[in-house]
Amino acid sequence: MSSCIHNIAKKIIVRGIKKENDISSNTEKLLLEACDTLTLAVVSSQPKSIINMNENPGTDADVYSRNVDLGWKKFGTEYDSIWRKLHLREITHQISPNFKVHVLGEDDLFTRYTCVEKITGKVIRNTLIFPMKDTAVYTNSSEVLSDVELGEGQAQPRSYNTDFDMQSDESFSRIFFYGMGATLLAAQDSSDSPRSDLGPFVVEIPLHELAVRAGFRKYGCRIHFSQDQKVTAVYDYAIDKTITPGEEGWDQAKWLAKVNTFFFVTAREHLVWNHLIVSNVATRESIVHLQPNHPLRRLMTIFTYRSTEVNTSAFDSLVSKHSLLHRSSAFTYSSMTKLFDAAYVSSNAFEPFPERNINPPLTKLVDEGKFPFVSEGIEYYQVVEDFVRDWVAKAGEDNIMDPQGMMFYKGMREASLGQKYVIPEYQGIDDLVKVVTQIIFMVTAYHELVGNIVDYTCDINRAGFRVSNSDETTMDIQSLLIAAVISATTSVRMPPLMAEYPNFFGAGGAPAYEREVWNVFVDKLKAQSLKVKEADEKRDVEFKYFDPERFECSVSV
Repeated sequence: MSSCIHNIAKKIIVRGIKKENDISSNTEKLLLEACDTLTLAVVSSQPKSIINMNENPGTDADVYSRNVDLGWKKFGTEYDSIWRKLHLREITHQISPNFKVHVLGEDDLFTRYTCVEKITGKVIRNTLIFPMKDTAVYTNSSEVLSDVELGEGQAQPRSYNTDFDMQSDESFSRIFFYGMGATLLAAQDSSDSPRSDLGPFVVEIPLHELAVRAGFRKYGCRIHFSQDQKVTAVYDYAIDKTITPGEEGWDQAKWLAKVNTFFFVTAREHLVWNHLIVSNVATRESIVHLQPNHPLRRLMTIFTYRSTEVNTSAFDSLVSKHSLLHRSSAFTYSSMTKLFDAAYVSSNAFEPFPERNINPPLTKLVDEGKFPFVSEGIEYYQVVEDFVRDWVAKAGEDNIMDPQGMMFYKGMREASLGQKYVIPEYQGIDDLVKVVTQIIFMVTAYHELVGNIVDYTCDINRAGFRVSNSDETTMDIQSLLIAAVISATTSVRMPPLMAEYPNFFGAGGAPAYEREVWNVFVDKLKAQSLKVKEADEKRDVEFKYFDPERFECSVSV
């Protein structure tokens, strides 16, 4: 379509938004100036749909044993009837040279990936229909979000954090000790820091060699922190300069660091590690190799709830060229591909959380209760491990690790080949327990930390996915709106983890031990939730992400 036609289309869409939401004249003007047609299209269509879904969320009572049968055909009516394996359609995505993903074409409890969905995905990425046009328009108010119902408490959820505006140096530092940046800090090796005089903690985000589109600053920074958890400096790779608090350019340096952290964790830890590697592989291998009444598949079902449907749609909206994530960032798609490739190769997503190395200065903080990402993460991991061991003991090791169980483990291991951490060859039941426990940890607690992003997208001055050359201290409206849509769509509530699941565990002829083991697990989750709440009340800085009461049963969205 010509520029003239696109301008007409934009006016029609904005007129529809105005009629539907009664937006202010200022918002109307900003939408026309700041947005391309695709941004306007998703802003027009998504918020109300998401709000409607949140008004009628899925519950634990919606999961029925009788509906779990994907990939197999049952001969008989009894629970322990014979099952025959069926052929399952797989969709293969070659994301990068080292990273290939195989996704099932159907979800166990939801719909098949249809031709209509496939066509829709191609349409939204078609640059003839929806040209990819970057803009750099700004406002000092987040009114535009609330006007189009993308504000906090509208399509986006309400944050359960307080006093986390990321503006002061203290609030900025909180991202790394009590927010999603903790995943990066925990992986640090401060012995490699070129500036030990700036403190014992460092977060390295080396994205500076990746090309960006015209009009945007290059990514890449290194962030230093003192022993008392305060930021001491940001090194900007693009200008080869270290900026410290109070110096000229400090606000720009903090914004650069926030953008790098938010995008990097979203793309790597959340999208690649959590969705495309852990949840996708666990879902596929359990369905392909384990018949529906297999005790291992019964264990995995809740934790893979809706994962195939979500991960399939992620390729349309987040992974592919001209997707929403690509458009909201500053990267060329070649750079996105390199980032995804590096994320795959560097993945330690299957490494058991308690076994990960932590350097001595960080260990000291953990011992003092000042780095709950590790301390409360390990506590929750141990609750899950107890649950998995209890399930295995009740089901019987021989029933768990029969030929189907061995095929599941082999498939999981093969899927980890080429990554930084490779699942070891099977030596005994402890190996399976660690794999399954880590899967559950990743799709519940870890996903809550890296996937609950409303704090970063609810205000124009919080964080963003790119830095424009025309303003290096805030987010442009186009990218803000796309990030808010991503935040909203990934925040649709799914069944909670701490729930009964009355129609699944022990139901439909399933063994009674399922109900017993699950009830014990839920009781331990409640105890851990109370422990986290009590610890949070005593802390100077809140960390509520690892409260099991907030966990959903799977990555879902």
